Amino acid sequence: MYFSCLRASLALTIMASLTLSAGSASLAQTAFEAKPPVAPEEGGPRRWVVVGADVQLQSKPSSAAEVIRLLEKGEVLSNDGCQEAGHQIWCNVRSFRGGRGGFVGFQNLQPARGPDGIVPMGVDDSRRRAGKRDFDAKSKIACAQERGQALGSCEAATAQSDGGDAAVVVTFPNGFQRKLYFIHGEFVRASATMSGVGTDFAWNLTDDLYSIRVDDQRFELPIRLVFED
Repeated sequence: MYFSCLRASLALTIMASLTLSAGSASLAQTAFEAKPPVAPEEGGPRRWVVVGADVQLQSKPSSAAEVIRLLEKGEVLSNDGCQEAGHQIWCNVRSFRGGRGGFVGFQNLQPARGPDGIVPMGVDDSRRRAGKRDFDAKSKIACAQERGQALGSCEAATAQSDGGDAAVVVTFPNGFQRKLYFIHGEFVRASATMSGVGTDFAWNLTDDLYSIRVDDQRFELPIRLVFED
């Protein structure tokens, strides 16, 4: 039941319902009034959610700067720190899926909840922990190493962080390994190997199961490897 609810929540990750409530957001804004919000490296929120409509992503911390694009209400952005400029607080943001970053007025942002309902604070340490083999869970998963190959069995070990951030290390029977990275419950890339750089991929989440293709390889991961029980 928990994962069914979690899956439904993940499908709504770009909606404002995943953000803080209006009352909580007001408290968050008040807490930051004395000084600009800090980056995750200093213990700040890992991601923001856009709460305004037709919010401009500026190339510099100024309303007169180049407009890179318009942000959608409910869009989730990585927090790269905030600063004061022109009697206003501006936050340096970027899509966690990639692309050009820029600046947004802080009044248009709130700390973002992950699909698990948690507002992740501080730096995501899942990749570092996976590199040190400091895992939270292990499981056998379905996998295929070559294009057209039938699914077999691989060993998977995961290092998890709050908010749907995780690094999953998959080991094929021949010893070949691939790291799969998740942010905000979404698969975002894999580690670079001889198979490819890890950015040629497709994925979906159905019935608590991630189906992922990276380069020629395929993986089927239970959602519990990404989110803590």
